[in-house]
Amino acid sequence: GSTNSIILGEEATLGIWVSDSKLLSDVFLDQQRWYHLCFTWASDSTSAIYVDGEKVKEGNLAQGKTKTSGGVLNIGQEQDSVGGGYDASQAFAGSLYNLNMFNIKLTDDQVAAIYADGTFCKKVPGEFWEAGQVMLAYKDLYGLIPDGDVTFDNGEEAWRHGAMHCDSLDLDEDAHKPECWVMEENTEYKNKKNGDLGYIVGTVDEAKAACYATGACKTLTCYQKSGENRCDMKSSFEKSNGDKKKTSYTYRC
Repeated sequence: GSTNSIILGEEATLGIWVSDSKLLSDVFLDQQRWYHLCFTWASDSTSAIYVDGEKVKEGNLAQGKTKTSGGVLNIGQEQDSVGGGYDASQAFAGSLYNLNMFNIKLTDDQVAAIYADGTFCKKVPGEFWEAGQVMLAYKDLYGLIPDGDVTFDNGEEAWRHGAMHCDSLDLDEDAHKPECWVMEENTEYKNKKNGDLGYIVGTVDEAKAACYATGACKTLTCYQKSGENRCDMKSSFEKSNGDKKKTSYTYRC
């Protein structure tokens, strides 16, 4: 049989796979944006997909099937053999925060309660803990030391990647300020040693948000490549060259 018992992910649109059957929504996820996602499945009921607290798809999926205990939990990858057979092109590139698993099929109201209008400071409401319904909590993941190029964000690190800031209501001194970006046309900034922080394909605003989220990026140099807008991220704006095909943006606050 398949080495994948349950898969949550995308096949162009957001979906859930159980025992080689799938339920696909009509939702396309945009890059450089946070979403609250919830997937539910039970062998004797319908399955559902939720985005930002709202149900976007419901249907029958692998009814009558059962799942045995054990196995391997893979986060951000799809396996082709148990605990292996990974393909780098299928890896998730992004940030995950407040990932939890429950031992019940959540109702619409319970999903809405967890979403809490986009605030995640409480993580999991107390009634789920009291009823023993939390099977895996984010605090358990955050306490692990993962292998590979991955980190479990929490607190200030998670906020820099767009998660809810729970420690303060006044973020004027810390928050990303769009007005701090200075545009310089016909300019390319050069890398200092170890100053190349990768690149973003997308709009300039998306690149600015990603640059700020790193905590180290100070400069974007944007240009067209293969019909797409690409912005290189740099850690300094000390060295620049003239280039009529490129526009740079420096964060100067």
